[in-house]
Amino acid sequence: MLSRRELIGKAAVGAAATLAVTAAGTKVASARAVPAATIEPPDGLDGRTAVRPPADPPPAAVGSSPPPWALVSPLGAGSVVGHGWRLVDLGPVVDGACVVTLQNARGRAHRIHLCRNDGTPQGLVYTRRVDLVVMNEGYGDLPTEERLAQAVAELAHVIAANEATVPGCLAELLPHTERLRRYAAAAPPTAGKLR
Repeated sequence: MLSRRELIGKAAVGAAATLAVTAAGTKVASARAVPAATIEPPDGLDGRTAVRPPADPPPAAVGSSPPPWALVSPLGAGSVVGHGWRLVDLGPVVDGACVVTLQNARGRAHRIHLCRNDGTPQGLVYTRRVDLVVMNEGYGDLPTEERLAQAVAELAHVIAANEATVPGCLAELLPHTERLRRYAAAAPPTAGKLR
């Protein structure tokens, strides 16, 4: 007979496998999968694994919509952007921005916020309508590695070619300065809505 602990552990593994198969089948895999449960290291000498329930869900996001893949088309998850960097993920528009995650062959990842360009862009690179802000916790003071900057510029070229065809998602974007005004005071940028 299975103990409660073993049953929950097997259910968590089954749920994770189902999620992986479903995501692979629909080609919407994300690096930020829904946290079904957190598996802790073995507790005690019996080698069984304890499963802790997920944390409380975060407060409701302002303006959440599906990831705007049309904005970065023909790129998709896993596509080479350039200069040794790949597009790993594109998040939905949440709290006035969507997040592109770029990763290099060494596994180093950077988040690029796609914000609205209101005429005073704050990002490393910008297009007519989109401001690409590198989120490296440098608050605008840290230099950006040249190959990453070149990859972000390549991404901006792709976005510039598509931005006129996807006005819906662009309407939900906020300028970076507006996002700072709204969300930076509420919580630190690393833990708050400036993710």
